Amino acid sequence: MEKELVSETVAKTPGAPKAQKEPVKRVRVLQNMDAALAAFDELQEDETGKGFIEFVVKGPIPERLPPLPSDEEVETQLFKNALLLIDGGEFALARKVFGSILDRNNTHVESIRWMGWCFRQEQDFDRALKYYEQLTQLRVTDQDLFELGEIYYSLKKDIEAQTTWMDALGQCDAESPRLFDLHKNLGNVFNRLGDYESAEENYNKALVLRPQSDVVQVNLGSLNFQKQNYKGALEAFKRAVEINPSNDRGWCGVALVAREMKDEEWARGVLLKALDLNPLNQTALHVLINWAQQDLRWDDAIVRVQTYLKKIRDDADMTYALAGLYFQKGSLNEAEEAIDKLAALEASRPEVNELKELIHQKRS
Repeated sequence: MEKELVSETVAKTPGAPKAQKEPVKRVRVLQNMDAALAAFDELQEDETGKGFIEFVVKGPIPERLPPLPSDEEVETQLFKNALLLIDGGEFALARKVFGSILDRNNTHVESIRWMGWCFRQEQDFDRALKYYEQLTQLRVTDQDLFELGEIYYSLKKDIEAQTTWMDALGQCDAESPRLFDLHKNLGNVFNRLGDYESAEENYNKALVLRPQSDVVQVNLGSLNFQKQNYKGALEAFKRAVEINPSNDRGWCGVALVAREMKDEEWARGVLLKALDLNPLNQTALHVLINWAQQDLRWDDAIVRVQTYLKKIRDDADMTYALAGLYFQKGSLNEAEEAIDKLAALEASRPEVNELKELIHQKRS
């Protein structure tokens, strides 16, 4: 918005000659700084040929600019933003934010820990391990060691997992919320290392802390099954499904023991129940496929593998298993169709040509 202001000089002294009118000067009154800045492109020369413009900015002029945030304040805000991304499941984006924090401060321990945590969620355990090992060079807590042990266990570095979890136990007090999981996990790793006595000891310590854990009962059942203590295994598996009737691993364990006790129909029925509860239970599927080959009963296994592949279409091993089941049943067209799907997934897999040749020989 613009006003024209006219200034005139008139002689006040009596008898003085009449003064001439001075040239008009145009003054722009601008409402804000944006308009003022834009006006630089709109300068006009006044009638005397001299450029003239005056800016009037309404409102108080700040005495100074607000202070820039400190590095610590910037890191805190970035860290909060990264946690919000994690909460939304955006792990890759969160990692970028943590990376920007670490570019500024490469010893920011929480960013190092959460960077590793994001890689764990993405199943990239090798990169997760790099960050957790760096973290434990800067600080040592029972939580950090517990999570580092889980990464070692996922990478099948069992000795490292055992050592790390034992160190974590040394960091815990009697009230630590991680004691249960540490004893359970130590039971698992000792079991995998073949130290059944230490495994059972840790499972029992976990049960003292949480008596109604169906997960630990399943683990105890698996331990006894490996020791061929089928009575003890059955008792543990049955306790697991009594605590949690939806525990498909517990039902699978009951089926395995029943098979060892020569009750084959009960075993098959219970195994199918486990797959009803969880069609993606690969252990139960492999057991059913194995039993199909032993008993020459193909249909249940074919149906359950088909159900699995409807959900996990790119599983080459299960696709090969389905082709093999069809071939052994004598359904050659279906076997060939499954082999074509396998070839689309893994063309270089040697079993593709082997099974194609067997089908060709069968038809000849």
